[in-house]
Amino acid sequence: MKINSAMHSHSSINFKSYNMIDNNTGNSISTNFYHDTEVLQKAVKIIEKEFPRGTNILVYAGSNGEEALSINTLLDKRFKYNIYSIDKSSKAIDFAHKGIYAIHPLADDGFLLNLNSEENKQFLCRIFHKNFQETKPSFPINNLSDPIYTIRFDNVDLYPQRYFIPKESFKENVSFIKDDIKDIESFNNHQKAGAIFFRNAIYQLTDNNLSGVFKLGDRPNLATNKRKIILELIDKIYNKLEMKGVFILGNHLQEHLYIADRTIPLEDTVLVDDARNIRFMKTHPVIEALKKNGRFKPLFEFLIPGLGNNTLKLPLIWQKIK
Repeated sequence: MKINSAMHSHSSINFKSYNMIDNNTGNSISTNFYHDTEVLQKAVKIIEKEFPRGTNILVYAGSNGEEALSINTLLDKRFKYNIYSIDKSSKAIDFAHKGIYAIHPLADDGFLLNLNSEENKQFLCRIFHKNFQETKPSFPINNLSDPIYTIRFDNVDLYPQRYFIPKESFKENVSFIKDDIKDIESFNNHQKAGAIFFRNAIYQLTDNNLSGVFKLGDRPNLATNKRKIILELIDKIYNKLEMKGVFILGNHLQEHLYIADRTIPLEDTVLVDDARNIRFMKTHPVIEALKKNGRFKPLFEFLIPGLGNNTLKLPLIWQKIK
C-alpha cells in the first residue's frame, strides 16, 4: 500500500515545503506554515488587541505566501485585516498566485520539532485543515530547485508530496505583490500599517551571510555599511507604522549576529578569525536602531538558536510608541 493512500490524522501534517531557490539571486524563497510559531501567535494577539477593528498587515520577504496565510488562519475573521504578502522575487510571487502548496512528509519541520505543546500542535493542525483543503494538481508543480532535496526525496512513489490549496473565502483578504521593502513608505498609496513582519531577511540587505563564512570558509564582505542600511530601514518602518503598530523580527542567527564592516571601530568588535579578518559587532545594530530616540519599545523576548549556547533571548516584537 502506498503511503498516500493511507488515512492521515491532524498531527501527521507536515508544514514545511520543498526548498525553492530564486535563480536570479540565489536566495531561498521558501518558508513554511507557522514558522517560529510562538512569535507568530504572540504577534497576532497583539495586533488584535491594538487594532480590534482591523488594520493593514504587511509581510515583507513573504516568499511564496505561507507566512501571510499562516497569519490569516490565526486572526479573528469578524474584522477586516488586509494582509499583503510582498516579495521582490517574481518566482516567489508567481508561486503564491498559483496557490498550491506542496508538502513533503519527510522535510525537516521546525513546527513539529520545536517546543510547542502537543495541545498547540493539534490546534495549529486543526486550523490549517479548517482553512486549507487537500487537492490533486491539474498541472505540473515545479517547486523544487535545491539539488540536496532532490537527493533526499527522489522516491516520490514511496514518499509522495501532498498538495494543499487555501479555501476560496479564506484568502479573500490576502494579496500577493511583487515589491521591495525599500519602497515601503509609498506602498499601498502611503496608507499606514498596524503591523509589519520582516523576518529573517535583514541579513540579505546587509550582506550578513553567516552560512558562507562558517560553512564554506568565505571571506566576508566588509564594504557594506550595515548600520547605515539598518538605520534607514528602521526609519522607513517607523514612518509606515500606525501609532502602537508592531514590527516583528525573525529568529535566524543571521539576523542577530553581525559581522563588523569597515565602519566599525576595532574596540567595538570581537575578533573571531584573524586570518580571514572576521570580527563581530559587540552590539546588535538592529536593536540599536529600534531603541534610537525612544520610538519603539520591546514587547517580548524569544530564544535565538545558536547564541549563548541556546540560552540567549532577544526581543523580536517591537511597538511604535511615539
